[in-house]
Parts: sequence; C-alpha cells; structure tokens
Amino acid sequence: MIPKPHYSLIITSIGGDPAVVVVNAALRTFTDRQALPWHLRISIDCKQLSANGMPTIEEDDILQMQEAIITPLLQSNQNAVFLARITSRGERVLLYRVYDPEVADNTLQKIISEPSPLREWDYRMEEDPDWELAQPELKLLAHDLRYN
Repeated sequence: MIPKPHYSLIITSIGGDPAVVVVNAALRTFTDRQALPWHLRISIDCKQLSANGMPTIEEDDILQMQEAIITPLLQSNQNAVFLARITSRGERVLLYRVYDPEVADNTLQKIISEPSPLREWDYRMEEDPDWELAQPELKLLAHDLRYN
C-alpha cells in the first residue's frame, strides 16, 4: 500500500547555487519499496529566470501547470508515486517511483507527443530496486528535526 503523501520543503543548495526541494517524506519509512522498483526523472527546462538561476514567479506558475499535466496521468492506477521536486540552476526536476515502467513510458510518450508543450522536457527511467537513486532526496530529510 502506497502511503499518504506528506511533503517537506527544504531550502538548500547545489554547488553554490540555491535549490528548493520538495520531498514526499512519507517515502522515507516506506517499507514496501520493492513494489516501486523504477526511478523516473523528468527534467523541465526553465525559460524565465531571476538573477540567481531560479524561475521567476510567472515561470514557476508555468512549471506548476506542466507538473499538473504530468503527475496525475503518471499516478493513475497507483503506477507511480511522487518522490521529489528539485528547482535549481534553470531546471525543474520531478522524481517519481514507478511500479510498471512500460505503463509510465506509454503515458509519457503520449504527453510528449502533444503539440506545443508549456516547456521542453525529457525523462529517464532506470531500474533501481534498492532505491539508491532516491537516497539524495530522502537523506535531505535527515537534517529536518521533524523526521528524527
């Protein structure tokens, strides 16, 4: 059973650049990890950036609309669960854990083939049964006293 999501906002940095990360903290202690053995990374290119490489308010609205198109389709029939969102260096990255990679790939191919996307984006899906690729985001929660 997929746990009810619980989101944690983390302000951090990547290299010397600011980063905003939202992590589904419910996955930190999720024990049925073998049910979601695939790691999906979606990269969305930002167009309108502020001086620090972060998206402007208007750009963030567009990025949220793009995410609102992708996420519900991926999560239908509990095939995927949201892991994290990372915004930094002119890019928005969406991370998911996936049950059936073929279903997720077919869904993403349909979305990507539609004309005039809000923003250019691509994705990569890798088998990751031990959740090693999810560790950087989940370990960010270790610094949050609410989860220790």
